[in-house]
Amino acid sequence: MHILVMVLLSVHALAGVFWVGSTLALTHSYFELTPKLFRAQMLAAALAVAAGLALWGIVIRGAQDPMAHTLALGALFALVAAGVQGSMRRTPVRSQRIAAVLLSATVVCMVIAPYVT
Repeated sequence: MHILVMVLLSVHALAGVFWVGSTLALTHSYFELTPKLFRAQMLAAALAVAAGLALWGIVIRGAQDPMAHTLALGALFALVAAGVQGSMRRTPVRSQRIAAVLLSATVVCMVIAPYVT
């Protein structure tokens, strides 16, 4: 079980870092790369979300504490960010900027979750 959790954490973190990092980079420059990176970003988003859901089922298991609520809020931000990126393809710069704010909030929620009381 520990190896599965380690693999899922690794997939979740690596996919999430690519997704957040590429989104943040595309908000400041390289606007012409936005359409070219769309598929890779959505694949990373899907991997991050799938691994996160699996981790939720294994590690959180229905907990109702402040940490679980903070992680759930971060997951909600991530899902909305993926929806924004997927639905606003005609305005890629705007979608990247909105998603960047949401994904930054996601990262903050994940980082602070163990310390929320």
